[in-house]
Amino acid sequence: MSSSPDLSRRARLALAAFLVVTAWSLPRLSGVQRLAGGTAVSLAAGACALVVLLAAGLPLGFSWGPARSRRLVPDVASGFALGAACAAGLIWDGNDARLAQLWRDDRAAAVALLAGVAAWGAAIAATRQRALWRWYAAAAVAALLPEALLIAVLRPAAPSGFAAAFAFFLVADTAVAFATEELAFRRALVGPPDAAGLGALIFMAVVFGLWHAVQPGYGGAPWGTFLGTALGGFVAGCVYVLSGSLSAAALYHGLHNAPLKALGGAPIATGRAALAAGLALGCTAALAVALGWLVRRRGGREASRLS
Repeated sequence: MSSSPDLSRRARLALAAFLVVTAWSLPRLSGVQRLAGGTAVSLAAGACALVVLLAAGLPLGFSWGPARSRRLVPDVASGFALGAACAAGLIWDGNDARLAQLWRDDRAAAVALLAGVAAWGAAIAATRQRALWRWYAAAAVAALLPEALLIAVLRPAAPSGFAAAFAFFLVADTAVAFATEELAFRRALVGPPDAAGLGALIFMAVVFGLWHAVQPGYGGAPWGTFLGTALGGFVAGCVYVLSGSLSAAALYHGLHNAPLKALGGAPIATGRAALAAGLALGCTAALAVALGWLVRRRGGREASRLS
């Protein structure tokens, strides 16, 4: 068993290469898509990170949090309450039809959803949430500000079931990301949050961008996909490092995806797509710079305390 809660540099490079290769190859295997669905790449990333971390004898980090947030005795009731809230969001106001479609069309997402809710509930039970509320609020602002700019410019016509769809995708994307992409990219590639610096975050963001760009499902603009997802991954990594919590990063992930997924194919103002995308990208870049500065400043303070 390793005495350090971090993967070696060689292990992280090997994991990064494997993640990008599987992201390129799995979507091009028709059998995988037919049997597992579109979330097969994310599930494979989470499974690979799980195997690597367990093989190295390292903690998964699901229940990590700020100092003094760890419970001596798990609060099982709060974990079950989180599970009940997730279940309610997934079946509320017609969402049961979306859940049935998810199981029918994307088995990998259904498996990751179950694993994510279980891991999320265990993390809630093991961590005092009062210490994390300000980081949840910061994650919400970082996720929703670019989306708000995008929606303000595009002016989509919100469908009648927007609130229910938003709740469904918030629960589903947060839970799935918690057990897959957050485990692989934030926990495994960045390492323990209290020891991570800008170098590890930049490395993870580049791999995260490549992981998205090589997947054919993200359209025909690989450079735009790379830049947008690398910036988003960097922001998620900063939330993880500053909060010390994977659940805060997963909440950022879910809130980033849920609004646009809930809007679906709603009509938008014509001729504004490029402007909206540019504003959202610029806002995310500004957030990345600000949060990166906070990470660097935190590292400087810790170095001065040790000297």
